[in-house]
Amino acid sequence: MDIKPLFSYRSGKSFIHKMPAVVKVILLFALPATVFFVSPLYCFIWIGINAGAALYAGFGIRQQILDLKPLAYYVFFLILVQAVSFIAGSDTSIRPLIELILKLVCALQITSLFFNTTTSLELKSALEKILPARIALLFVLFLAFIPMLFSVWARLELSWKARAGKNGVKKLFVLLPVFISLSLFKARSLFYSLQNRN
Repeated sequence: MDIKPLFSYRSGKSFIHKMPAVVKVILLFALPATVFFVSPLYCFIWIGINAGAALYAGFGIRQQILDLKPLAYYVFFLILVQAVSFIAGSDTSIRPLIELILKLVCALQITSLFFNTTTSLELKSALEKILPARIALLFVLFLAFIPMLFSVWARLELSWKARAGKNGVKKLFVLLPVFISLSLFKARSLFYSLQNRN
């Protein structure tokens, strides 16, 4: 079965896939930061542009929604804190919370599109044009570790569900040690792989 975890590279022939990795790296650092300095109206427009760009790159609406899944837990926590503040009698406005959620969605869309259209080797090659080779390699490992962790966890969850496992505390106790072990192994393998392609 083909597993496509969150933030993993997905092959394609779109202009975004073919865009020079150096340009994408610059945009990765510039655009998400810029999102937090624009008005909510621009955020709405930007979210629409991001969704359109993702569709053009071959990622359907369902996949785009799944890529926002990590944000759902954080948003739930923010809403919970807001609700508790309201119950406690705080006169806090809900508008800043809505604006923050919009900005986070927009920033995550950009990040997701970057990871979905850029391979680790492309990222390494781009960073080596900006940074010393050793620092570039370490930076690539840092960035590549994010989709790799999602990939490891997705495979473990699939295996757990195939054995009729259920969500709960037991799942964490069983899968977490394996997750840590596999993640360390994958990180070491990725390091050697990238280093050998110098």
